Amino acid sequence: MQHFLNHRVTAIFLPAVVGLGGAAISVRAFEQYGWSLFLGLPLVVSFLSAFAWCYRRQRTFGSSYVVSCLSILALGGLIMIFALDGLICLLMALPLALVLALMGCGLGRLVGSAIGGASGASVASLLAISFPFLVGFEHATAPAPVMREVTTSVLIDARIEDVWDTVIAFPKITDPPDLMFRLGIAYPVEARIEGRGVGAVRYCVFSTGSFVEPITEWDEPHRLSFDVTENPPAMKELSLYRDFQAPHLHGHMVSDRGQFRLSQQGDQVLLEGTTWYSHSISPEFYWGMVSDEIIHRIHLRVLNHIKHHTVKNRPSGPRE
Repeated sequence: MQHFLNHRVTAIFLPAVVGLGGAAISVRAFEQYGWSLFLGLPLVVSFLSAFAWCYRRQRTFGSSYVVSCLSILALGGLIMIFALDGLICLLMALPLALVLALMGCGLGRLVGSAIGGASGASVASLLAISFPFLVGFEHATAPAPVMREVTTSVLIDARIEDVWDTVIAFPKITDPPDLMFRLGIAYPVEARIEGRGVGAVRYCVFSTGSFVEPITEWDEPHRLSFDVTENPPAMKELSLYRDFQAPHLHGHMVSDRGQFRLSQQGDQVLLEGTTWYSHSISPEFYWGMVSDEIIHRIHLRVLNHIKHHTVKNRPSGPRE
């Protein structure tokens, strides 16, 4: 038993298989992307890995941490093989998992080497068995998603009326998407509008589909506000399988409304874009930071396109 647990392959892959079961319960049974999945599971896997590697033996923390990290990477590979999630989500979750592995590894190494025996095995087994109950508890007590707000701005050397005309419906963005978008994150392509004034419907076309945006405020040329009644998938996941659809692609990150605000700043126009959105992915302190940055990069792609298009097509001659 001791030799089996102490074997490096066992210490890497056995916890990964246990983690795969936990991920399947969270993602498939509950469609839950929360604390238990992104905090609890890396702790459990790294704990079990270090426990097995150090079972009744003294191992260095460095070697234990390497084995724990390899187990987490093996878990990611199994998740892709069994189509629980795609590469993009795994890459975004990896930094948090590697930090948590420091704690799980330290506890697992302590229990494995200092306690060991039946008592240590009982602790490890109890930790693995308790994970499904943790997922169920989190699912039953999950609070309503928190509304988040992201605002991005640019200065444009143009008339405010010309900026407004581009804001309400901008032509196709020809600049190539940056690396984050090329990996699969949805990015804006163009915008068109049907009608004018309150009640008109704006369609902001993304690489994965269109946002449908009924206009709720039309204060020309200063403010354009709209609700969002339809959201396309937030990304196209990189996967081993064609047409892979992870649960988090639908309904877990939702835009609620948006706004463009224009104000004259001397000879320039300050153009601000704001998105109000929510997501049901926890922990908020981590995934909120990630999603805010994605929204900000989307804003910049749109605002910079509006800026360049307006400046390029502004009328020649002195301004009035």
